[in-house]
Amino acid sequence: MKATYNKYLITAVLLGIVFHGSALFFTLENTYDALTHLFFAEHYTNNWFEPWNFKWYTGFTVMSYPPLVHQCMAILSLIGGLKFGLFTVALISMLLFITGVYRYSLLITGNRNVSGYATLLAVFSSSFVETLHIFGQMPSIIGIAVLMHALPEMYLWLKTGLYRYLFTSLSLIAVATVSHHVTPIFGMIFFIFPIIGMAILDICKDQVGSYKEVSFKLFFEIFIKQFKRNITFGLLSLLIIFGCILPYWINSKNNPITQIPIPHGSRDNFIEITSSGFVFFLIPWGVLLFLLPYFFYRFFSKRYLFFGLSFAMLLILGTGETTPIPKILLGENAFNILTLDRFTLWGSIMILPLFGEFTYRFVEGDLRKLIQQKFGKVYYRMLGFFLVGLFLFMTIFTMSLGYFRPSQPKKIKMLPIINFLNQDQHDQWRYLTLGFGDQMSLLSAQTKAMTVDGNYHSARRLPELTTRPIERLENSKFKGVAGIGSLQQFLTTPERYNLKCIFSNDKF
Repeated sequence: MKATYNKYLITAVLLGIVFHGSALFFTLENTYDALTHLFFAEHYTNNWFEPWNFKWYTGFTVMSYPPLVHQCMAILSLIGGLKFGLFTVALISMLLFITGVYRYSLLITGNRNVSGYATLLAVFSSSFVETLHIFGQMPSIIGIAVLMHALPEMYLWLKTGLYRYLFTSLSLIAVATVSHHVTPIFGMIFFIFPIIGMAILDICKDQVGSYKEVSFKLFFEIFIKQFKRNITFGLLSLLIIFGCILPYWINSKNNPITQIPIPHGSRDNFIEITSSGFVFFLIPWGVLLFLLPYFFYRFFSKRYLFFGLSFAMLLILGTGETTPIPKILLGENAFNILTLDRFTLWGSIMILPLFGEFTYRFVEGDLRKLIQQKFGKVYYRMLGFFLVGLFLFMTIFTMSLGYFRPSQPKKIKMLPIINFLNQDQHDQWRYLTLGFGDQMSLLSAQTKAMTVDGNYHSARRLPELTTRPIERLENSKFKGVAGIGSLQQFLTTPERYNLKCIFSNDKF
């Protein structure tokens, strides 16, 4: 009887639950973005149909961020509180990512064992570990994970024309869109166009028997024949994406982001600022850098040609100002708004099927026999130990990076502060936090008091903030006269924003 399950996939899911599920309790609250998403979730918990949140920046619209992830946290919080919702959604994002990698890899390779290997590798991928346990970007993970689930449905629609696949693919695109707006606007193009190209090449191959026999003339003929199906999918996808983030578009038009760009390490020149290159390039790529020649060799074979072009673009866009190409391609405005590490994330995910293929061939395939015949079993084992050791080292090192280089201040006892704000009408005044780091989001989620500051810089509108290159007011001390000037404007005229009290956790 043929097995209907994949032992590698089941193993990957179990390993993911044990490894990431246990690690989340030590890392998630110390990440950059997790508590900000918790703050948004708190808004939906208490004001589901109210688009405005008045706690930050004297008011901003929560429609400036897609709502699905935050609303899921809000619903789950009714069971066990906001942190329960936060951790549950993080665990769900991990499971969606693992299963998404399997479906995407199976589409690319057509081999269940290779796809299983890719899924096992995805569990310990340093780029995924960094995104979840260092950055806390659950919406990004869920967006790309759901997109990977959608890719096989897109392929089947493009190849067979059955409407049920069109419906399922568009439905999944809608879910990805309301999870994370940057994924469909900037990332989806790097996956959808290669899928269209690969589907056309597969149809050509079915006609002539092999990819070597596929000519440009035949490719063009099939492209014309498939054009109606392709354009139908493209137009409906655009309609779905536009409709799902219509509130975001309206808000962007009414409140365009006109502020001095806030510096981000992913936009740095990695040769000049090596710390940024380490965090935003070396860590996410990890052992994959050693295998880039193999990936380019496989990607630029005829079937994967369009994926090869997309991968090369993602690799370049993730290099920040190391080369001038990202700024030229994105334009000055998009370059200064986007965090370019997301391109590195997408690129590292795109090659996971080929990473699984390489590992399968190395462990039990032709590469194993070839290396053993040419260099002997000893060198084969040494090479295997080196690759496995480096891969696991990057995973463990990335997971523990926060302990070597803490990105957040020590955990603050919030209860006394919350009690103070909630008594004697203190919440009628705006407060200012200094030295809280991203924990200010946790404080804001637990009190009705408001602040002139915030932790979502895209929503800033106050001129004291938008004219300074700082994300939070506490970071003004790192920006010299320009930064301190932003803080002084609030302190010298507190009555303008009903500012009463300042909490400080460190020396400013």
